[in-house]
Amino acid sequence: MNKKKQKLNKTNLKKLDSFAHLKSFYIKIKSVNSEYQDFNIFIKDFEHFISTELKTPSNDLSLQDKIFEGIVNRLDLLNNYKNITLRIYLESQKKPKYFLNLSKNIHNYFDLFLNNQLEKIISQIIYIYTFNVWIEDNNSMDKTMAAIGHAFENINRIKSFVRYS
Repeated sequence: MNKKKQKLNKTNLKKLDSFAHLKSFYIKIKSVNSEYQDFNIFIKDFEHFISTELKTPSNDLSLQDKIFEGIVNRLDLLNNYKNITLRIYLESQKKPKYFLNLSKNIHNYFDLFLNNQLEKIISQIIYIYTFNVWIEDNNSMDKTMAAIGHAFENINRIKSFVRYS
């Protein structure tokens, strides 16, 4: 008898989020879709869901504002599923294929609104730094937004140093 296959949606993700820190998480995700026995498929579907819900920044913004808004938009959406996000992050540290899957999805997101490779590299470096602050932050994301600002200050210092060298 085949288990039902559901698509990830806000309702089942909210429910799964409440179990994400438990050992039974893998059993719970398999009850949504038997293919989630392979955690990488769950990650792909989770990232697909996130990508369909995510807003991209306006092209009218400056580069810095686009990157800032893009990072905040993604992390704000992930706040709704923070336990799942943390579970994926922790599992990705153990298994490179999960990390590669996540990296590809984050890269694809920045591809939607950034024009060149340098912009994408800068945005990903800031995202990684900010994500590590976000892990410890609360829902207001004050520390997260301050970390993005701090990252831009450092990048601007480096730019001015390189320009004058």
